Amino acid sequence: MNKEKFPVNAQTLNAMVSSIGALAMVLARQLTPEQREGMATDMAALAKNAEKTGDTTLETLLIDLHRAIR
Repeated sequence: MNKEKFPVNAQTLNAMVSSIGALAMVLARQLTPEQREGMATDMAALAKNAEKTGDTTLETLLIDLHRAIR
């Protein structure tokens, strides 16, 4: 039996996005300033790539993660 634990709706998706941002922030806090800067730079590059491919949703999410890391 395969039961969904959460409904697939805007509230669930927003909570998932927020939790991923929190995870990125918590992980980044454990890094040295140089490592954190590298992580932020990598996230910005991924966002730029998403922009180039026209994936604006992914781009927006990656930019939010970039901000959480910095």
